[in-house]
Amino acid sequence: SDILISLDEQFAQPIEKREKTYEFRKYKLSEETKRLWIYVRQPVAQLIYIAEIDKAVEYPNKISEEGLGNKDFNQGLKVSKFAYKINHLYKLVNPIDSKQLKSKYNISPPQKYTFVSR
Repeated sequence: SDILISLDEQFAQPIEKREKTYEFRKYKLSEETKRLWIYVRQPVAQLIYIAEIDKAVEYPNKISEEGLGNKDFNQGLKVSKFAYKINHLYKLVNPIDSKQLKSKYNISPPQKYTFVSR
């Protein structure tokens, strides 16, 4: 399944630059979740990325220390206790702004996450 999440630009940029190799969450997503659709909040306000992810790694299990936030996760310093490895990242050629998301797809940018139907 696919899930739409919202990120601040400061967290989306390191994903695009491949400096951040995991997305960290306070909650566990469904085991069926294979893709994160990443909406970048204001001032960007667009759906820009789709990330293919692995199943959650739950703290105290360890992940590779290479990547922004990974060492903190392994040391239990993050509030987020679930890490999702970003295997592939796709940047949309034509990002979708919040107005289009609502009018065309009836999706509002979520505070936490929302399911994306195909």
